[in-house]
Amino acid sequence: MKKISSGSVLGKAYFLSYLQLVMNSRGFDLDQATAYTLHTFFQGDLCAFGQQTYENYLSAVDELRG
Repeated sequence: MKKISSGSVLGKAYFLSYLQLVMNSRGFDLDQATAYTLHTFFQGDLCAFGQQTYENYLSAVDELRG
């Protein structure tokens, strides 16, 4: 069940916060958090919320990797 409109573009800042929340609340490292996000947020469809949202997600992951 998707809770975010597929017409909305989610920004890099959103995913930085989201991934940090997942890591902190579940005790995950970044790899575990990305796997969790791909499964629960994107539900296996990486472009479910559009290409730009997915690119913003990848940019956030890159930033967290340093």
